[in-house]
Amino acid sequence: MSGLFSIFNIAKNGIRTHQTGLQVIAHNVANADTDGYSVQRANIRTTTPFGIPSLNSYCGPGQLGTGSIVSSIDRARDQFIDTQIRKETSTLGKYDARQQSLSEVEAVFNEPSDTGLSSVLDKFWSSWQQLSTNPEPNSTARTLVVQNAESLATAINHNYDQLTNIETNAADMTNQQVSEVNNILKQISDLNKQIKAVKIGGENPNDLLDRRDLLLDQLSERFGFEVDKGNLESISINAKTSDGSTVNVLSGTDVTNGLSFIKDVKNVSGNWQVTVYVDGNVNNEKTIDIDEATAKSIANIDAGNNVTSLKTHIIFYNNDGGTDNIKAAIFESGSLNGNETISSEVMKYKDQLNNLAKVLAISVNTIHSGSVDPDDTDTVNFFDKEAETADEPAKVISVNQEIIDDPKKINAGNYLNGDPNFSEGNGERALLMGQLQSAGLDILNKKSREDFINKSDANVTPDNLKIGGTPNGITIDNYFKSTIAELGVSSQEAQRMVTNQNVLLSQLKTKQQSVSGVSIDEEITNMIQFQRAYEANAKMVSVIDGLLDVVINGLIK
Repeated sequence: MSGLFSIFNIAKNGIRTHQTGLQVIAHNVANADTDGYSVQRANIRTTTPFGIPSLNSYCGPGQLGTGSIVSSIDRARDQFIDTQIRKETSTLGKYDARQQSLSEVEAVFNEPSDTGLSSVLDKFWSSWQQLSTNPEPNSTARTLVVQNAESLATAINHNYDQLTNIETNAADMTNQQVSEVNNILKQISDLNKQIKAVKIGGENPNDLLDRRDLLLDQLSERFGFEVDKGNLESISINAKTSDGSTVNVLSGTDVTNGLSFIKDVKNVSGNWQVTVYVDGNVNNEKTIDIDEATAKSIANIDAGNNVTSLKTHIIFYNNDGGTDNIKAAIFESGSLNGNETISSEVMKYKDQLNNLAKVLAISVNTIHSGSVDPDDTDTVNFFDKEAETADEPAKVISVNQEIIDDPKKINAGNYLNGDPNFSEGNGERALLMGQLQSAGLDILNKKSREDFINKSDANVTPDNLKIGGTPNGITIDNYFKSTIAELGVSSQEAQRMVTNQNVLLSQLKTKQQSVSGVSIDEEITNMIQFQRAYEANAKMVSVIDGLLDVVINGLIK
């Protein structure tokens, strides 16, 4: 029915509606600087009017409105832009992690510079050339050879140790991020429960949805994933792996496959075992039996069932135990993928440094001793023989202590010290050592002194001192320079990708802010609009109050 009381109710509803609008605006302004907050809007619609046709309704001039009501409070969000941002954030996370670590590797090698390994190698070879022209027992040229050799060995040792530290730091960072990922998944799981409860109550959990989206943004820095929506705004998360498949890590309110950090993989009496930090917690260590196929998916294993290296430091693990619950976690993108690629790349640089140290020790010792037997007690090795056979020659290479204590034991002439034909003034062997700098060597296939002699067409007998070199071989100096060149390409690629991704993300976030961001100017405009509407409705209540006073109190008079 229509009348003064109906108008009063319309005004009362108007006050309520615009009061709610003002409350939404206040909430927007208060969260203008809140990370992940999406601007909210009060959706106002008309209430059901009078005059709907029915059997007992009378004919009137038309339907009479009954006012307005806030039908819902929605947040402004573009899910398509969100998906794009998370995808590009994962790519940025990968290359940002790579750039940081590769910058550290470049700082270790410090090339080109006057103090880098290339410069130290040059000084080492040059000192042999100088010794060839001044090979007398008491010459300072011998001392210079020893000092430059010690500097070279120390530089190789230091570079190798620094690379090991970077590799360790990348693994530690991975473990830390594994812990962060599991924490984020747990928070999203809890939010799914809260969001579901609010939706069951018929409300829109806008702030909870914003918090969940912010967590999804943070998660995308670690790895790429797909989000599947379920009932009542619940979601599932499927991690993207490098083989193009996905692994479900969260389904609704359950973390189905958390991440664990691999501490060790080994074969114990024919049975494979993996030791992990469950959820990345170093205080929650667990050893699990696995089958051979799983072991090979996690680690590189040689013919003797020895683990040579890890393919990944992370596994999917649901904490229930058993082989079926473990899978290698090799992600498609994100900082976890970036750290894993750094681990393998640094390992490659370490291998190259090991190759350099080994072939250096083998070739120099072969020429210096004139023997293919490292254990020949009748000869003196220039470098400690351990570097020729050690698993990590770059870590242990050093100058033979006998040479350090007595530089006179350096074999500079064509005949060795102690030979009846030995001549102090002959510098042919020292000259040959200097010529080793320009000799092309098959570095990867020289594992022993026999390899050096046979595959280099070398001869170190007093009657025929020569190094023929290997067709398509590479010098020791150029082998190292190729390593630096490879590092430079990787580092430049990472820097380029970081720059490009930052520009792309900046554009996408600008679009996102245009949709979801809080504009103070817009909110002030809306506030004035709701304020004036609120005042007008209040004035309407005052007018109706006066009219009712006339009707009620006027009749008494």
